[in-house]
Amino acid sequence: MKSYHPLFTLLGAALLLFSACKDTKNSHQKETDAINYLHDISAFTTDSLVQVVIEVPAGTNQKWELNKETGQIEWEQLAPDSMRIIDYLAYPANYGFVPQTLLSKDAGGDGDPVDVFVLGPSIVREQVVKVRIIGIIHMLDAHESDSKLLAVDLNNPGFDVISFEMLQNNYPGAVDILRIWLLNYKGKSGIEIISVNDEKDAFHYLKSANDAYIDQQLQK
Repeated sequence: MKSYHPLFTLLGAALLLFSACKDTKNSHQKETDAINYLHDISAFTTDSLVQVVIEVPAGTNQKWELNKETGQIEWEQLAPDSMRIIDYLAYPANYGFVPQTLLSKDAGGDGDPVDVFVLGPSIVREQVVKVRIIGIIHMLDAHESDSKLLAVDLNNPGFDVISFEMLQNNYPGAVDILRIWLLNYKGKSGIEIISVNDEKDAFHYLKSANDAYIDQQLQK
């Protein structure tokens, strides 16, 4: 049997320990360096457009969502061995949220950021996209305000819409598809559509949610 000098044995052990410590450090660094999608991204860009974090790509039915504690996007877990899948048609548009916004429970909201449908081709999950807000579907979910903004991705020139009126004129039925989907994707869950309004109302709703987020952070 081949034997090794004690010095080499000691050196090998030291290298293994160093490697383990390095791996642990790198793993911890990755965790601490991970972007917090809720807090680290601004709601508005310098040119007054809006940023959206994609949770669910269009055409898919796995319900991923923001974990408000970690700031990460996670597949919603219903039970230890069960993840949420929408038992209806797949999402008709990309779905996500506007960071640094809050639908305050004190004001009748659900305590989450503002939700957004980003119309157009499928967008990869966790991608941050710059959008133009063009409308809003006001709705209640279990008697809480849970309205959905309508937006278009500015990186998609093939879907050139700049207003709610243009959406209605150029893509007739698009809003109706979203309304029908929202009324049915949770089954009989008590969702109520209140109204569908234009980009001015949508922007006002978004600005109020951003103000609510800022107020909450100042109180901490």
